[in-house]
Amino acid sequence: MQKKMLIFGFGYSATFIAKKLLNSDFLIVGTTRHHPNQEQFSASSIQYIDFDKISVEEHLSTTTHVLISTPPSSSEGDPVLASFSDALKKSAPHIQWVGYLSSTGVYGDHQGNWVDETAASMKLGTQGKLRLHAEQAWTCFARDHHLPLHIFRLAGIYGPQRNALEQLKAGKNQTIYKPEHYFSRIHVEDIANVIHASILKPNPFSIYNVADNEPAPSYKIDEFAAQLLNRIPPPRVPFEQANLSPMAQEFYSHHRRVSNLKIKQELGVTLNYPSYRNGLMNEYLHLTKQST
Repeated sequence: MQKKMLIFGFGYSATFIAKKLLNSDFLIVGTTRHHPNQEQFSASSIQYIDFDKISVEEHLSTTTHVLISTPPSSSEGDPVLASFSDALKKSAPHIQWVGYLSSTGVYGDHQGNWVDETAASMKLGTQGKLRLHAEQAWTCFARDHHLPLHIFRLAGIYGPQRNALEQLKAGKNQTIYKPEHYFSRIHVEDIANVIHASILKPNPFSIYNVADNEPAPSYKIDEFAAQLLNRIPPPRVPFEQANLSPMAQEFYSHHRRVSNLKIKQELGVTLNYPSYRNGLMNEYLHLTKQST
């Protein structure tokens, strides 16, 4: 049977995952509201479809791998389970791998301490609760219907066009200063590498933290980016004095350092960008090439 990946939610991370899988002879189908530039892919190997019941069910009937990259909502929970549970049940016998992209936000606030995949959820915010409930719903559904589910808890995602360099170039003029606020990140290309490694070495019902080696306060990332751009770093604004949105307030009230040992030990992953320094340096080199 031809390897075929159906990706629910063909967004930023899914784009890089698709690029990786196309090199492994996958056919890719992705649901999206905004169809990406078709020229970046082989037209014969990827198809974009709307989140439409008939078209999705047709593709599920011939799908071997499923990736869920859609956020849950407070009204319906996980949108894929809400719309396609019956079709997934019917397709379960020929589905070889299922991946759910979650968030390290499910750990909540561990006051800067290290967490691994066994850590408890503490003082969850709104988004963390939604993600944890979605994980639990997928786990129950997958166990009941014999689907080989894998959960990936992603740290803060950055990469091409989405990074601290681009934010400074776009006019970011301050950085929040909270030195004890550790936050983990992951380059989007390393997310793709982890997904590919899991497909090659499936272990149903495993949970994986997907993060780099060096959690750090956000202001350090901004200052390193400014150094690369040869700019004066944006002024530090103490967290207590900052005018932040409720979502940003929630972000800065929770912090933990996320261990990535499991993806290294179980999946054999070697990160291309083990710290934000490696990742931002790579993006800076791409910027300088584009400008010459």
